[in-house]
Amino acid sequence: MPTSVTMPRLGESVAEGTIGSWLKQEGDYVERDESLAEIITDKINAELPSPVAGRLTKILVKADETVTVGTQIALIEEDADVEASPEPAEAAPGPDAAPVQNTEQAETPVMEPAGVSSQSSNASTSHDGRDKKGTNGTARDGASYTQHIDDEERQRISPLARRLAQEYHLDLNQIQGTGTGGRVRKEDILAYVAQRDEQKARPQPVASKQTTGTIAAMGAQQPAPVVTPSAPSAPAPSKQVAETVAGPDEEVVTPSRMRLAIAEHMVRSKRTSPHATTVVEVDMTNITKWLAQNKDEFKRREGYGISYVPFVMKAVCEGLRKFPMVNSSWTEDNKIVLKKRINLGVAVATDAGLVVPTVYDADQLTLAGLAKQVNAVAQRARNNKLTLQDMQGSTFVVNNPGVFGTIISVPIINQPHAGILSMDAVVKRPVVIEDDAIAVRSMMFLCLSFDHRIIDGAGAGGFLQAVRTKLQSYGREIDVY
Repeated sequence: MPTSVTMPRLGESVAEGTIGSWLKQEGDYVERDESLAEIITDKINAELPSPVAGRLTKILVKADETVTVGTQIALIEEDADVEASPEPAEAAPGPDAAPVQNTEQAETPVMEPAGVSSQSSNASTSHDGRDKKGTNGTARDGASYTQHIDDEERQRISPLARRLAQEYHLDLNQIQGTGTGGRVRKEDILAYVAQRDEQKARPQPVASKQTTGTIAAMGAQQPAPVVTPSAPSAPAPSKQVAETVAGPDEEVVTPSRMRLAIAEHMVRSKRTSPHATTVVEVDMTNITKWLAQNKDEFKRREGYGISYVPFVMKAVCEGLRKFPMVNSSWTEDNKIVLKKRINLGVAVATDAGLVVPTVYDADQLTLAGLAKQVNAVAQRARNNKLTLQDMQGSTFVVNNPGVFGTIISVPIINQPHAGILSMDAVVKRPVVIEDDAIAVRSMMFLCLSFDHRIIDGAGAGGFLQAVRTKLQSYGREIDVY
């Protein structure tokens, strides 16, 4: 019996992935953990390892197709002598299956406005136009309104769907997504185009006097007369998007799949979480002096470097223990999930874009242990060797734009976290200290962006105060072990 290969979950908030390319073809023999395909999500590009050794007998999802997490994408026969595998039985469509191409079933669901009576029917029909047997029903009698689709969910668009929408010059606000959370998928684009083309070929129905009377009755808040159902109107014409043409001194660049995925995730994060930001200034003088005196010897002894990052991560763990709401997430059913483990994501800049691998149980590690883990995941990220485990399970993110000399940075939350902390450059500044003396100190700004649904200003300020207190508590001698 062949082994099924499914779309993995590359992150806590990731609901689907795109096959970037197949690294093996049907009939190829693969070793266990050998790369099968490149998977693209809004968090990372990752190579999918084979779960078993055997022959790749069937590819079920083609390159550039987007499917939900857990979808079967390939079959591997562990018996290497098997040349082919019989066609798998067609599975029944799930809730995220592609919409049917039958235009009667693909009609936009409608809702009946209040005050309008509809013609009675033998079958009871629900608000979304489906009868109790689960089949798509026709539009309810009388005037109807197109079902509202939340603008935020409309923006949840797979990279391939976005590309198709550009090719067909479609306004994505006109398209109802069938993916997880209302995400617009490739199948939605193709179904919309097919429906639009068929609607254009149909003669447009002429409103009858009886229908006009119904609309007038609605405006007068009077009971509407019974009317016969009319054919659904054609969808609103899509907004034509002109192809971008470079000017004489310009160049048009097509973003990589990873850049498109990052762009989508950033836009979705800003639409999902009401971002708020607060900043504190931290005196890093003692840590700076310790690093200047010990970092070279530490690297020679341990084989990896140490920087400000492990110190900030250690302080963040202290703050998260005191303010657990910062280590949480908001759910779609309006609940808050508190995370019992502290798994810190560390933002790493690569040539392809920004990735956020995870350091698990960061609060259980020493400063030296944190430095080791940060160096390890950063090295894997820059060598494109991150694993699925590296990209899962983070509960809070620490970002370090200060390595580029930034002074104050306002980060965007990595969904579905409650917050993200940016540490900026450590610079020497004159500071008023005790007894109103002025001294030159090594100072750094810490900037917290937080989800205001979960955390108020008092909680955010308290968290940053705890982080600052920990960082300023270090003396001249620091035990990193």
